[in-house]
Amino acid sequence: MGRPATLSRSGIIAAAEVLVRDHGVAALTARRLGNALGCDPTALYRHFTTMSDLEREVGDRFLRAVDVRALDGDDWRTTIRRICLKLRRVQVRQPRLAALVSAAPTRLANEMRITEALLRELDRGGFSGDQAATAYHALIELTVGSAAIDAPLATQPADTRRRTYSDWRREYTELSPAESPASVAVAPHLYLGSADTRFEAALDLLLDGISAQQRIQ
Repeated sequence: MGRPATLSRSGIIAAAEVLVRDHGVAALTARRLGNALGCDPTALYRHFTTMSDLEREVGDRFLRAVDVRALDGDDWRTTIRRICLKLRRVQVRQPRLAALVSAAPTRLANEMRITEALLRELDRGGFSGDQAATAYHALIELTVGSAAIDAPLATQPADTRRRTYSDWRREYTELSPAESPASVAVAPHLYLGSADTRFEAALDLLLDGISAQQRIQ
């Protein structure tokens, strides 16, 4: 019988990523990961102090797919918009992995890369430190929060999504006009289009507000 493959930090992270992607965060245990790697679970702790440390590494590895490059000729707003769209798209496509970064920042290389890019663009836009921090938090909370809300339905076929949104609109329409007059009045306009287009509209509204802060400095 051959000797088991030598464990490496990167190999453990890669195997853990597959485990989470296929089975969810709850499946990432030392025992299951040890079985996947063909090693004793205790061997993992030579590379990671705790499983939480490993989860952070897996989450950060997942974020490497987010391209934060600024393109020639693009202003700060265009670049930030593109980064947020890419960050949300990556999370919606891999909701199980996204769960590792939705509760808290990883504070590792790829999350720091995204943070630096957003703050860089806000600095380029001429915002003060406190304005940039407020804008950054608003952008991240909208983007990550939207992805967490939209991801479960995003995995369904387009027809299923349309039917679901139609059902939601009907339920608002059927509310009591006496008890919920505002909801009934707006109901025909709720959940139109796709989650993607609604996010883009919300992001543009947020960027409008951020831009207004820039003008009143």
